[in-house]
Amino acid sequence: MAKKQIDRKALNAEISKAMMNDFERIGQGFVDNWKPLTLVVVGIALLVAVICWAAEHQKSSELKAQEAISGAADIAALTKALETYGDTSAAPAGRYRLAQLCIKEKKYDEALKQLELAEGGEDPFLNGTVALARGYVLELSGKPAEAAGAFAEVSGNATFPAAMRAEARFAAGRLFVAQNDLARARALLEQAPSDGSTQGVASSWDESSAALLRAIESGEYGAVPAEPKAL
Repeated sequence: MAKKQIDRKALNAEISKAMMNDFERIGQGFVDNWKPLTLVVVGIALLVAVICWAAEHQKSSELKAQEAISGAADIAALTKALETYGDTSAAPAGRYRLAQLCIKEKKYDEALKQLELAEGGEDPFLNGTVALARGYVLELSGKPAEAAGAFAEVSGNATFPAAMRAEARFAAGRLFVAQNDLARARALLEQAPSDGSTQGVASSWDESSAALLRAIESGEYGAVPAEPKAL
C-alpha cells in the first residue's frame, strides 16, 4: 500500500516536471522569436487599419459624389460634378439625368453620349431605363431604323423589368410598321404574352401590342410579306 503511494507521488512529480519543461520551452521560444512575432502582430494591425481606412474613405467619397451629383441643377453644374465623380457608383444615374437635360434642349448627340456612358451599371432598373431612353433619343434624332433596332434589343433583354421590355416591344413594332416592315413588326409583336400573365404597366403595353398586331393581320397596313426583311 505504501509502495503505491510512493509511485503516485513520483508520477505526479514527473508530470509536474514535464509541464514545467513545456512552459520553459514556450517561454524560451518567445524570447528567441519575439522580434519576428512582434513584426507579424504589428503587420496584421497595420493591415486591418489600412482596410478600415480605405473602407471609410470610399464611403466618404461616395457620399460626397452623391451630394455633388444630386445637387447639380443644370447641365454645366452636372457636367462639372461628373468630371470629378465620374468613376463613382452615383455616376450612372447622374449621366442619365444629364441626358434628360440634354434632351430638353434638343442636344440629342450629347444625350446619346451620356446614355452610352451610363450603361453597364449594377442596377437593372436603371440599365433598362437608359436603354429605353436611347431608343427614344434615336427616334427624336430622326433615326427610326436605329431606334427600332434599339427598342427590339431592349424587348429581348431578360435582365430588364417586364414593363420596360413590353414598352420597348410596342415601340419597336410601331416603328417597324411606320417603315412598312410589317413582317418584322408582326414577328416582334407576336412575342407579347397574350395569356394575361403580365400585370400593371406591362399588361397595358402588351394590350397595345396585341391591338397593333390585330391591325397588321387584318391588312390595315397592307399585305404582310411571308418573311421579315433582312437586317
